[in-house]
Amino acid sequence: TSHDDVPQHAMHTELARRRAYLHLCRWTSLGLSLIEAMTMGMPVVALATTEAVEAVPPSAGALSTRVDVLLEAARGLVDDPAAARRAGTEARSAARQRYGLERFLADWDRLLEEEVCASR
Repeated sequence: TSHDDVPQHAMHTELARRRAYLHLCRWTSLGLSLIEAMTMGMPVVALATTEAVEAVPPSAGALSTRVDVLLEAARGLVDDPAAARRAGTEARSAARQRYGLERFLADWDRLLEEEVCASR
């Protein structure tokens, strides 16, 4: 079965109905949708390919190249809402630490300070 993209006006409602984010991209270096889902607190079930391996800590869901492992992880998150919430909390924390605005601004501040000190 194929599905069309969800219209923007329905996106938030549809996302709220989901228990986990499935990231099945094999070639995208690091999809923005993965980071967005993690930032929203969604646990991740992802192919262990590309940068997803670095972006998703084990506590935030499941990564594997084996379909059976991914299916089992997805079923586990559906069957255990508390485990899904815990993994989602871990996903949100990891996304904010690695890709959040605070980390981004701190990196820029550090870089600018290094440049100022180097030019003195």
